[in-house]
Amino acid sequence: MNIRLSPLLPVLLLFVALCLPRPVTAEPFSPHIERSAYGWIDWDAGLIYGTGRAYLDNNGQAKTKALGAAQLVAAANIVKQAAGLRLDDRRTLERLGGTFTVQLKAFLRYQEHQRQLVLNSSRPYAEVTLVTPLHGIEGLTAQLLTYLRGKPLEWQKFPLPTPSQGRSEQADAPWLVIDARNLSGSQAVQPGLFPKIASRDGRILYDVNRVYQDALQQRGMARYVHSTADLGQLMAQWDDSAWWQQLSPVATAWAAEPRSKRGRYVVARAEQATGLTRTNLVISASDAQRLQTEDAHNELLRQCRVIIVTAAPIGGIEGRRSQPQPLRF
Repeated sequence: MNIRLSPLLPVLLLFVALCLPRPVTAEPFSPHIERSAYGWIDWDAGLIYGTGRAYLDNNGQAKTKALGAAQLVAAANIVKQAAGLRLDDRRTLERLGGTFTVQLKAFLRYQEHQRQLVLNSSRPYAEVTLVTPLHGIEGLTAQLLTYLRGKPLEWQKFPLPTPSQGRSEQADAPWLVIDARNLSGSQAVQPGLFPKIASRDGRILYDVNRVYQDALQQRGMARYVHSTADLGQLMAQWDDSAWWQQLSPVATAWAAEPRSKRGRYVVARAEQATGLTRTNLVISASDAQRLQTEDAHNELLRQCRVIIVTAAPIGGIEGRRSQPQPLRF
């Protein structure tokens, strides 16, 4: 018996393949968390968390009053962490002067992350955690740039205007990954708001005056993360290949223009962290040349598509600060 296949079969196969759920490959990264007695900073998501505690016996045993006091402490602890943020390779935000530190309270926008009443303790207390963004329209970076524009004697470098016309950023554009895990201890890179990337011969590849303003405000100049993946694993990740492999040979032949493979990450290795605050990174001349070629093609630097993989400290995967004494009410 002869079986005749419908000429529409390839089209049907293509339709079914296109309806298959597209697999999502999870990023092989976990956030770099910088902790202190005041709270913590998530350098991947760009969020500052401040925790405040207030004891009921200091607030007339009134739970509502204790929660309000804890909220005030949490806000003050966010300001303390923000003041200690590394601005560039030479200074922290508090080094901008007393005026800016005072204005930080007005710049920051808080949301409540968590609240709790701990009543089964020998000394009952209320605890509140607030969070504020580094990025976005109301984020600290946008407020900081506005402040710096009014201080030409303190700061002269500003981001590029975002083009009103031209090619738009592709959602699947690759990210630059700088692997700095080989730098540890006193040589480890430190997260900063405006880091630089330079080649070994001194060429500046990445700086605050080489990125688009909208990208800087919305994304920040770099995400800081940890990872257990090696360089080969990162370089082998593709954005679409696994999905297209679901297509049958017939359906693939009928696809109009299958997308070519494109690396999800452009990977370079850090050779050195420089600057007084160790926020800058140096890469090899060959990596620098490859990076400039990639940026000319897809603007991954100007669009702030940068991930810095930091060394995990012994005993954990989180960055740490010295532990000052927290406020208590």
